[in-house]
Amino acid sequence: MEFLEKYLIHEDDRGIFNGIVNRYTWAEINHITTKKNVIRGNHYHQHTKELFYILSGRIRVMVHHIETGEKHEFIAEPNMCFVIDPYEVHTFETLEDSVWLNMLSHRMDEHKPDLHKA
Repeated sequence: MEFLEKYLIHEDDRGIFNGIVNRYTWAEINHITTKKNVIRGNHYHQHTKELFYILSGRIRVMVHHIETGEKHEFIAEPNMCFVIDPYEVHTFETLEDSVWLNMLSHRMDEHKPDLHKA
């Protein structure tokens, strides 16, 4: 798992440009809206990296790498960006109504998804 900092912030009289991520290649981008007290995820991928960028709300994130046993738990808040690596079981509990972006390194194949239950 990796936390990402903005790579660039530029502000002038036109407004603000926030450079969120300039690493990796993303094959799929999703916009997710989730109501308070919902559980999402609780799965892992064998080949796919997933980036999450929180737009609004608060989400409890629980991550467990099934090969190394390494665990992380944190509260994701607006403007937080993090990457989930292959073999990391990731579970999200929305503490508030939340809106987030999700990017996948491999497009999800509906006939053979890289999606495995914990």
